[in-house]
Amino acid sequence: MFPLNVVLFPGGLLPLRIFEPRYLRMVSECLRANEPFAVAAIVEGPEVGGAASTATTGTLARIIDWQQDEDGLLGLLCQGEQVFALEQVVEEHDQLLRASIVRLPFVEPQSVPDELSWMVRLLDDLLQRLGSPFDRLAVANPSADQVAARLTELLPLPLAEKQALFEIGDGLQRLHRLCGLVRPEACD
Repeated sequence: MFPLNVVLFPGGLLPLRIFEPRYLRMVSECLRANEPFAVAAIVEGPEVGGAASTATTGTLARIIDWQQDEDGLLGLLCQGEQVFALEQVVEEHDQLLRASIVRLPFVEPQSVPDELSWMVRLLDDLLQRLGSPFDRLAVANPSADQVAARLTELLPLPLAEKQALFEIGDGLQRLHRLCGLVRPEACD
């Protein structure tokens, strides 16, 4: 399990630079077994150098690309796969966390209502400005869940707010709440 100060949704991209031995071990095990790892937002504790407590829900992430960076660190590009609920977390000798999880069902996509179509344009503009690798997340006719998920991941919102949005199981409800945070006057 990888506790981070980020919220990752299914389909989202997560670039990482790995240097701690415990996470190098985790990456090695995941690549060898072709398995994802669990990403959960930190609720309390450090991201580096110690064990942190996390939210009780997160997303499985699969390593889709990796390289050795010029500074010697391992660079990863991961993609979110499926939402999970934590059942049990065990801390190993090197502070790597192992988690028992329950995979949660996938959410049925819903259309973006006309009154929120500006959010699709906002996302397209943001992905274009961010460039690689995020520009590959642009899709024609995205669902409400896709728009809400990508904007939640990418906008500079407090981590607690991102996690609260993540925990809303309905993409359309998430999009409406996000609208109220980004442009309240457009959501009346």
